[in-house]
Amino acid sequence: MAYTSTTVPLRSRSRARSLVICAVFSGLPIVAACGALTGEKTMCDGLVYKESGLAREEYLPCAGELMATLDQLDTQIENMIAGDESARSEAQTSVRKLGSLMKKAGGRNLLERWDDRALTSLNVDISNAYSHHQACMMVAGQLFGRAPLGDEKYRDAAKSECSAYQRSYAEANRAYRYLR
Repeated sequence: MAYTSTTVPLRSRSRARSLVICAVFSGLPIVAACGALTGEKTMCDGLVYKESGLAREEYLPCAGELMATLDQLDTQIENMIAGDESARSEAQTSVRKLGSLMKKAGGRNLLERWDDRALTSLNVDISNAYSHHQACMMVAGQLFGRAPLGDEKYRDAAKSECSAYQRSYAEANRAYRYLR
């Protein structure tokens, strides 16, 4: 009898261990897929900063990828303001991608004063557009569904916030076209 009482805890430990192992192995494909998404090669990878910043020929391919993401966001935000709720999730993905690209490109180093003032100005415009997009995503929920009585003013404020990126986006677009 004593012999069976010691096997019961072993069986329960074995089951618990099996459950943990199954959970770990079933989660591996998800973790691998997330790692593959964040680890994809971009034009912003491997930039080596010097004291004076980056040279145009080094940085412009990365800036092109940043601008392409801003171009996507422009369309997605316009669709979102027009009422397309699926554009909201697309815009959220693009904002995350833009943030990731900016981080890969050097993060806060993008806002340092470089010897090339035109590149510095471009970076400031891209950063401002990114900040506006982040703010828009915080209030984007106000754009959809039926607004509670008296809350229509929040919808207008959300539309205004989501449109605020346009100036810095237009300036970044102009600066990028000039530099190319």
